[in-house]
Parts: sequence; C-alpha cells; structure tokens
Amino acid sequence: MRRMPKLALSIISVVLLVGLDQVTKKLAETHLAGKGTVPVLGNFLVLNYITNRGGFLSFGSGVNNYLWYAFFIILPLISLLALSAYIIVKKRNDAYYLSFWVFFTSGGVGNIIDRILYGEVRDFLNIGIGSLRTGIFNAADIYLNVFALAVILVYILRRTGKKEIS
Repeated sequence: MRRMPKLALSIISVVLLVGLDQVTKKLAETHLAGKGTVPVLGNFLVLNYITNRGGFLSFGSGVNNYLWYAFFIILPLISLLALSAYIIVKKRNDAYYLSFWVFFTSGGVGNIIDRILYGEVRDFLNIGIGSLRTGIFNAADIYLNVFALAVILVYILRRTGKKEIS
C-alpha cells in the first residue's frame, strides 16, 4: 500500500479539525447558551457561550456591513487562498509548512463558516487564573494560535542556526 501523500493527509486533517470546531460550537450552543458561566477545572477553564460579530476581543464588531464583510469574510478568504496557492505552487510539502497550512486553514475556515452562516462567531472557552483571563474563544481560535506560535518557533530556530525542523 502506498503512503498517503503529505498534502492529502493535510487536507484530511483540515476537514477533521474544522469538523471538530463546528461540532464543539454546536454542542456549546445547544448546552451552554443562556446558562452563564460553567466552571470546568475550578476557575482555570470556564465555559461561557457567547457570539461575537467581530474579531479578537470583539475588535471590529461595530463596523458597517461593507467593512465587516471585507475584513471578516473577503480578507480571510484571500489569505487562505494565498497560503494554499503558495503551498501548492511552490510544492512546500515539508512537515512544518504543511502544519502551518493545516492550522491556519482549519482556524480560518472554522470561523468563516460561522460568519457566513450566522453573521458572527460562536465562542465558549475561557481560561485564566483569578482576574487574569483570556477572552472567550473557540477551537478555531486555538488552531490559529498554534499556527502563530509554530511560525514564531520555526523563525526563532532558523535564526539561531538550526536548519532542519521536522
């Protein structure tokens, strides 16, 4: 049996991660909406279902519909298409480029689906200690943060002289 090409495995990973994101959002909507704050791990992990028309920490939630559509639908789609084209055209099938692509695409698509279908993103996770807390987020946001951290880590490792990172 032939090994599955890395790009095919990456596409399957995106489908699974987007599916996980959408399922967790639907579960949160069904079981948490209107319930207020639900502590899970003491006060460290708290579930609290909200919807958010904007971006990170509701940034841009008050803009007019044309700007909202441009910044929260069109621009993310262009970014997803540009990174996808780069990966395919440049044949970047090494593990870290494909990992970047998987997390960036999964996070972007997960939140774009919400914006297209509902006009807002469904969030439900909050972590912190005491009054030091994150904003409320979802699985797609975790994927986007993993992407950002991976890019920073690879950049730092490359700058410090480590050539190969797999």
